[in-house]
Amino acid sequence: MSSQLDLFEASKEEPIQEEKEGTTKLPQESSLTPRQWDLYRLVKFNSLVLHRKTTQREVYEKVRGYEWNDDEKAHDHCVAIWKDVKDNNMSFEHDHIIITKNFEYWIGSEEENEKFIRGLWDDLSPRLTRYWTYLKKINKHAQGKLIDKNMNVIDEESKAKRFFDCFNDYNVEMQKEVE
Repeated sequence: MSSQLDLFEASKEEPIQEEKEGTTKLPQESSLTPRQWDLYRLVKFNSLVLHRKTTQREVYEKVRGYEWNDDEKAHDHCVAIWKDVKDNNMSFEHDHIIITKNFEYWIGSEEENEKFIRGLWDDLSPRLTRYWTYLKKINKHAQGKLIDKNMNVIDEESKAKRFFDCFNDYNVEMQKEVE
């Protein structure tokens, strides 16, 4: 176990990129916190070197800054880990997605990543369908009313209402003359 920790600690070193001969480029400021980087490195090390998943408890024990909720009724014992995984997955500072399932975290293979993304879409698409349906229904509240060329409802105060009233009155008079 201590050798694993030593390997994990060794992987924490950030390489400094060389720009030209004799000059070094300072690392850019990261959108991820040091704790989020430590979480990412631990999950990456366990996934790609040890070929295993990382448990939530293991993240709590090996990465500083997390608080564990010992309440038996708690579903998620450390919500901050989930937030940090989400922030890692939303960051473009590294190229891996951390897959989560049953409070285990890992860097997936190509097939696992595709399955994970498909699962996200399957969760999202019914909500989007519901959203678009509700939006259409809200926009249809003006159904059966007159609208102008800009698709605005012609109400009692609008200038277009006065035009349509005049036009309709004119048509009624013309119809009387034709009869």
